[in-house]
Amino acid sequence: MGNESAANLIDRILADAKEAAAKVLADAEASAGGIRESRDAEIAKKAEQAQKVREQQIGVILNGCRTRAELDGRKETLRAKRVLLDSVFTEAYHRMLALSNEKREAMFLSILKKEAKANDAVVPAKVDRDVIRTTIARLPFSVKLSDRDADAEAGFLLLGDGYEKDCSMKAILRELRDAEETNVATILFR
Repeated sequence: MGNESAANLIDRILADAKEAAAKVLADAEASAGGIRESRDAEIAKKAEQAQKVREQQIGVILNGCRTRAELDGRKETLRAKRVLLDSVFTEAYHRMLALSNEKREAMFLSILKKEAKANDAVVPAKVDRDVIRTTIARLPFSVKLSDRDADAEAGFLLLGDGYEKDCSMKAILRELRDAEETNVATILFR
């Protein structure tokens, strides 16, 4: 074989090799493209799922924050209402302390008629001793005026056989508040 035939053979082998290499390269690129597309589709699917999970988690967090904010708002409203109710009853107490002797006597007479029994002892607050003295004189039964003063800002204690009743202004207001707080709140917060 001559040089020319050998050169032709080498050229054909090289051309076949280049063609085979080009085909392998094209197949590899097609395969890589398919893998790339599959991977991109999988990434897109996972990104979409992650976005849905993220949106759900954001919704849960926002709902929780909204609920806590609403509860905090309600608590603050209740606290403000409680402060207002306390101030209303504090003002009522101060007005009770400022009652005239005549009004105090009428109130004490009503309480004594309802709560006292014959021979009970009345222990007045120092400020109300004279009013109590006048009041017990108007009772249809006899009670005793104690020589000692009650440890109260105003009003009296009622001592009977085996019992003691606190009829101080604070106790009277406390009973009134227990009985009427809901009604007062209804009037204030309609």
